[in-house]
This record gives sequence, C-alpha cells and structure tokens, in this order.
Amino acid sequence: MSPFHERRRVLHWIGAAVLAPLAATPALGQDRAATPRMTEGPVYPRSFPQDVDADLTRVAGRARGAEGTPLEVTGRVLDRSGRPRAGSRIEIWQCDAFGHYHHVGAAAESGDPNFQGFGAVTTDAEGRYSFRTIKPVPYPGRTPHIHFAVQAPERRELITQMYVAGEPGTARDDLYRAIRDPRQRAAVTLALEPANGIEDGALAGAFDLVLA
Repeated sequence: MSPFHERRRVLHWIGAAVLAPLAATPALGQDRAATPRMTEGPVYPRSFPQDVDADLTRVAGRARGAEGTPLEVTGRVLDRSGRPRAGSRIEIWQCDAFGHYHHVGAAAESGDPNFQGFGAVTTDAEGRYSFRTIKPVPYPGRTPHIHFAVQAPERRELITQMYVAGEPGTARDDLYRAIRDPRQRAAVTLALEPANGIEDGALAGAFDLVLA
C-alpha cells in the first residue's frame, strides 16, 4: 500500500473513532433524525472536472495541491433505522479557499486552479464513504458549508449542506436558520478535530447522512 493511501486509511479511521463519541448514535432499529433537504443552489457544476474522484485537493496534471486547510470527511449513508445504504452515489461541491466555485461558468482563471471543486464516490457494503477536501470558508452572504447530493437505490435524491460547528456566521445564515428542528440542525453541523498526528494542520470529521 502506498504512503498516500495508507495515510488516507488512517485518517478515515481517526475521523470515525475520534469523532463518533461526540454525538449519541441510536442503536439499529431506533429512529434517527433524517438529514434535512436543502437547496442545490446556483453553484452546482455545469461542467465537470476530468478527475471526478474523492480527493478534491489534487487536480490531475498539476503538481501543487489546493490552498486551504486539508479536511478528511468520512461517514455513512443510512436509513432512519440505521441500516447502511450500500451503492449510494455521493457528490460534494464547494468553493475554494478564495470563495470561488468551480465549473459553474466563471472565468477559467478565477479561483484556485489546484482545487478540484467537485467530487463523487460510491458507498461500500457498510454505507461508508470518504472525501479529502479543504475546510470550507465563508463568502459574501454565506457561512462555510459543503454541498452534498446522495443518490441511493430506490430512494429519492437527498440534497443537503454540511456546516462546521463553532463558525460565528452559521447562526446568522438564512438557510441554516430555516432548519427549525434542533435534531436536524445537529445532523448537518459537523464538529472538526485536529488530525496533526497524520498530517500537520489537517482536520477530520465524521458526517453521517440519514435518508428519510
């Protein structure tokens, strides 16, 4: 196994093992709060990068990595009873470290050319997924967030957004405030922990997606 893939495997484990105790997880068969549906927004890509993969910090053919704080987001796709949804396609998209979205028709030279901007993976037999990206940043009118879309077999597509716990602007964000159910707000608010033992300055977080 290459050092790169070994580091990703360990980061995946740290994200799950360190952050899981932060929130009580219902036992199998108990009702979980469904992840709230949110707007896709005007920033879903109109075109896609050639390397649509799980690592948004690297762009094929470019030597440098993306600007920003590395972030490993891991989690599972579940139904409300806790059963894993294997074979679900998860897409994420977000702005780069300078607040620019990619692949939405902006000038090619705008933003960070070393940030992929969009990624997609398929969950494994246990419903698990993993992305390597950057910690989201604010831009005018919005608190830091990452867009998620989940397409699970025999389920309606879920489009939602992930927020970072402790960000001062989140409580004022209109889309976040529109989530009235405290359980659903908690479901889209991710606590981040340092992953300095694996990569200096990196962060990790566990984000489960619960389908109604």
